[in-house]
This record gives sequence, C-alpha cells and structure tokens, in this order.
Amino acid sequence: MIDLGSKIEIIELLVWMDGGSITLKCINFLSQEFEIEFVQNISWDWCESQNIPGRIYLNQKLVDQRSDLETDIIKAIGSSIYKAKDTNDQTMLDEKLEYVKSDKYLVDQTKVKKVKGT
Repeated sequence: MIDLGSKIEIIELLVWMDGGSITLKCINFLSQEFEIEFVQNISWDWCESQNIPGRIYLNQKLVDQRSDLETDIIKAIGSSIYKAKDTNDQTMLDEKLEYVKSDKYLVDQTKVKKVKGT
C-alpha cells in the first residue's frame, strides 16, 4: 500500500496527445514509486481497453470519486515537491487539481459513453 501521508515528490509529468491526459511519476519519502494519471476530459467516448475520461488512476487502478483515497491523492499532490520544467506543466497540473475538486468533475461523468472496442 502506498503511503500518501509521506511527502511525495513528482519526478516527472508526462503529457499525452489524447486531449489532455497527464501522468505523474512520483516517489514518496519512503521510496515507494507510483504513478497518478489524470485522464483527459475532452472526449467522453471510451471502450473497455481505455481509461475512463475525466477520472484519476493510481498505478493503473481507477480511484473512486470523492473517496478517501482520492482526497489523500489530491492532498499529497497539493503539498508535493515538484520542480516543473516550465510553467505549462505546473498550469496543467493545477487545472487537473481544480477540475477534480469541482462539481463539474461529478456531473461530467454522466457524459461518458461506452463504445464498442476495437
């Protein structure tokens, strides 16, 4: 189990070319490495082989909305050590955090449409 109460460092922020997904490669002060992914919230169509739009994943596992785990993730990222390469990276991360904290984050899930996979 990942200790999100231990200070985390964001080692790298990866930006995906899918309309807005970002992945944070992290390590905590207990030397546990993990990834947090914020999936794009531009396209609402998805198939089972993809991650659900607008959601958070921890090490490729879906995090329940408004769960204790999600709260812990948001808190840990908010107090993390992150030396952004440029202001765009920090802006993208800030936008994802604000989105997840918003009511729109919950309402948008009604827009998700499952489509047949390839």
